Amino acid sequence: MLLKIPNKISSAAYGISFLVGLNLLCISGVLGQTKFNSQKLKNPKKYGPEVKAQMKELLVYEYQVSKGKHAVFLKNGLRSSQFISPKLWLQIKDTVYPYRVDIVYSRYPVKNGIYSEIYPLLCNRLQRTFELDPELNDTSIKFRTILQTHTDNDEQVDKLFHGVVIWYRTPSEEADGETDSNEVQQELVQTERGSQSSTVDLIETIRNLRDNSLLNDSMRSVLDGKTIDMQKRLIQEYLAKSLLIKNNIPLSERTPLEMMQFKRQVSEYLKNNPFSDSVVWKVFDRHPEWTDALAINDWTGSMYGYGAQVLHWHLNNYKNSGLRYISLFNDGDNKTTAQKVIGETGGIYSAEASDIPSILSLFNLVRINGGGGDRPENDVEAILSSMERYPNHKEIILIADNYACIRDIELAYKIKKPVRVIVCGYDKIFGVNPHLAYLAKITNGGLYTLTSDLENLRLELAERGEILHNKDNRFVVSPMNCSPKPIFELNYGKESFITYTNLDSAIANKSSIRKLDLSNKNLQLSPKKIGQMKQLLSLNLGSNNLKKLPNHVKNLQQLKEIDLSKNQLSQLPPGFYKLKYLEVVLLQHNLLEDIGKFYQQGFYVKRLDISHNNLAQINGLNQLKNLKYAQLSHNKIRELPLEINQLKKLVSLDLSNNQLLYLPRTIIGLIKLEELNLENNQLGSLPPNLNKLRKLKSLNLAGNPIGEKEKERIRNQLPLVEINF
Repeated sequence: MLLKIPNKISSAAYGISFLVGLNLLCISGVLGQTKFNSQKLKNPKKYGPEVKAQMKELLVYEYQVSKGKHAVFLKNGLRSSQFISPKLWLQIKDTVYPYRVDIVYSRYPVKNGIYSEIYPLLCNRLQRTFELDPELNDTSIKFRTILQTHTDNDEQVDKLFHGVVIWYRTPSEEADGETDSNEVQQELVQTERGSQSSTVDLIETIRNLRDNSLLNDSMRSVLDGKTIDMQKRLIQEYLAKSLLIKNNIPLSERTPLEMMQFKRQVSEYLKNNPFSDSVVWKVFDRHPEWTDALAINDWTGSMYGYGAQVLHWHLNNYKNSGLRYISLFNDGDNKTTAQKVIGETGGIYSAEASDIPSILSLFNLVRINGGGGDRPENDVEAILSSMERYPNHKEIILIADNYACIRDIELAYKIKKPVRVIVCGYDKIFGVNPHLAYLAKITNGGLYTLTSDLENLRLELAERGEILHNKDNRFVVSPMNCSPKPIFELNYGKESFITYTNLDSAIANKSSIRKLDLSNKNLQLSPKKIGQMKQLLSLNLGSNNLKKLPNHVKNLQQLKEIDLSKNQLSQLPPGFYKLKYLEVVLLQHNLLEDIGKFYQQGFYVKRLDISHNNLAQINGLNQLKNLKYAQLSHNKIRELPLEINQLKKLVSLDLSNNQLLYLPRTIIGLIKLEELNLENNQLGSLPPNLNKLRKLKSLNLAGNPIGEKEKERIRNQLPLVEINF
């Protein structure tokens, strides 16, 4: 039973009630966070103290977060509750697990040594947060207020972060049961500045360009009075035209005045785009043997300062510089995430290193064209595209963001030369991005940090960007989640999956086959050769006469989809439970009585069909944290696990034709459930508070002994749901 602060607090009793609220915080670890009342948030003058008492308060000098945490920073501003970049959370909210929300503001102004809480600001930020994502108003999520005390004056306060920070766990961390105690060292910071460009960043970019000597006076006059969008278009046209003028004059033949101008322009980049270390300078200094080099720069967000280091070093060492070509990529020229196709994302620009005017124009054009979409980058596409454009290179150098996964890592096998990866943002505790380590290993290249050259990497690789085992004691691989994408999201550019339906042809191509369909072949045994097809993503053995599945299925470690429906399987081999990346599992119309071990390994499963079997219980189903569609009909299931409410992503649940006598009250925790089929069971009633199933659209209760009074209650609680009795 949760203790609650009274809804109405008289002025005389306010002090006592506020202390009661603070005391409640001491036992919040036991009782959990209470949900926020939307009506009270709209009346901060009356209920502000009560709302504040629901949250733990921390005082800090400045709000800072160490590397090693997962968080989205939604900036408001000092006195604002509007989010500048709400898409940072909207893009990932359905794929991660939030556990804490910080409302960050400043203990300012302080008058006569006293700070007065601004309750309207606090309540408005909470309202905006729940409008952005109603599911954040949940008892499982902890809320804190963070007050910063470094507030000497207006100028100082303006430098501080003000807004909402949403902390989350990745799917793998949720599966491993990560807790607050060890997340400090194991998670990744995603800051507002570290993300792709926003409108604020565009305004800053244009302002810097107008101050830059790259634009002439007449161009600046043209921009005066124009909207931001119009200024962007005019600058794009100006820079594109300047690129048509080739300036392949060796740097040794440039005048001192020209060199001074080039260096000044690059210095402006470095000044306006901070970086945490001089890793690019240091690595280039250590490797004068890199000649005829092709340098490929991630030119997005927090990488601006590192990319500028490349050009700065080249200008200051042009007599001995081995750089011959420079490429920049921005991950798609403002494409949305949905528009980005593996191998064809775009946003890649190149020039010869001696053509400094063109490179300077490129730096500005690529930046103003960039932004939007998700965090992963198209590093491999940029490498392949640049290699094709400039085939006469001897070295490939990638200046990479250690905090961004590689969108197209599955194409890395196409790179036939060593890639020297300069790791920007490397931290010994956080480790090396697994995709960067994979790329360096699979190309026989290396990883280069501020102080170390890590070559001849001792890593054991899986396919498509995964590292099975790190045997190299010189560095740790970061635990950040760069897991393979679901099969239905994979796209190898212009390549496509060939579905093999002939076993002999499949065996002949066993090293490269991705999809195998041997359904309706009247098979009584699964061919042993299938165990050798280690690249397999989809396997269909449905509608055969299989009585047993061989254990060699464990070799199919890349498998995403398996169809074993309409066979005569009474059990699954131990090897089946080794397939930890399955997303679609079809086992309907078999003779299975127990698949309990499967639940422990099925974290990534999105669709599960085990209908028409002999299952009596489904304890452990709650471990399928990503499950969306569950077909469990025509079994002998008598009850559901109490933990069913942990299936936060479940959209459709079919439990028809079972032996259910009741439903646990926890079923109302299925917050995304849209379809629920309970036809032909033994249900006499349903749990209370059905109205909490807010997304429910369809409910089938036909064939259950439900009385008229209970039917009426159900209709009243679910007035907008299509119900079939």
